[in-house]
Amino acid sequence: MYWAIRSYEIAIEEGVKFFVYGNLDYGLKQSGYDSRFRTGHYDGKGRVGEWILFQNQFNRERMGAALLTTGPYMEMAFSAMTPMTPSIECGVATWRVPLGMGAVPHAALEDCGYYARWLFDNQSRANGMDLAVAIEHVEYGKLAEAFERVTGHPARYIDTELDAYWSGPLKAAASLPAGYNADPHDKSTMSFRDNFTGFWNLWKFGIVKRDYALLDEIHPTRIRSVESWLRREEELGKVQGKGGLWERIQPENLFKSPPLLKLSEDRRKGGL
Repeated sequence: MYWAIRSYEIAIEEGVKFFVYGNLDYGLKQSGYDSRFRTGHYDGKGRVGEWILFQNQFNRERMGAALLTTGPYMEMAFSAMTPMTPSIECGVATWRVPLGMGAVPHAALEDCGYYARWLFDNQSRANGMDLAVAIEHVEYGKLAEAFERVTGHPARYIDTELDAYWSGPLKAAASLPAGYNADPHDKSTMSFRDNFTGFWNLWKFGIVKRDYALLDEIHPTRIRSVESWLRREEELGKVQGKGGLWERIQPENLFKSPPLLKLSEDRRKGGL
């Protein structure tokens, strides 16, 4: 939070004309400050994002500013070492996550570049905007159905209680500090379990919203459904020699791929 604020202050001092901050939803505030939805990395970003837009009320003529608010990447549901890494169980692609009947506003990495460029190309409209993006709110039951249609291989979503979720592959990470440089003995330190419990509650209880009509206007050719994303990724993987989605989530392939998230940059060597 400190360095994000300083980056804004330094940018305006150095004469930058337009500033875009990569943001996440301030879920705790959006939930009415209900601690069930407290998610450290989301709320930290969201607090800074709100601070930037507040500063922009006074500084907008000197330096424009906008937020690009994303969310869990759709790619995270097909990558190792994420909160929604799939598994192959008895020949079935399986997502065991504590989502209930909720849905995740997954963002496509492919579309994020377009949205960022749009903000810089449309500065007069974008100045002061929080552009919150996603493909759609993805229900994991529908994700599994779409996976079957696209790949021809069986898939399923299994709603999982939080205790079971934290007794699974993420067990080793559950008690670790959510921040790589946090003191685990400090009572204010948030654990992975607490952080990602809030994370899943955001999606399970529908706290985070998106304006899809606005996204259609800004990006008319955007990816609009999880099935469209799956079809594009299936074909792209074959063209690039990585194989189809079914082949890529096999354990012998899934865990050989470079991490999607910035694990090494955060000095993470185990767990998440």
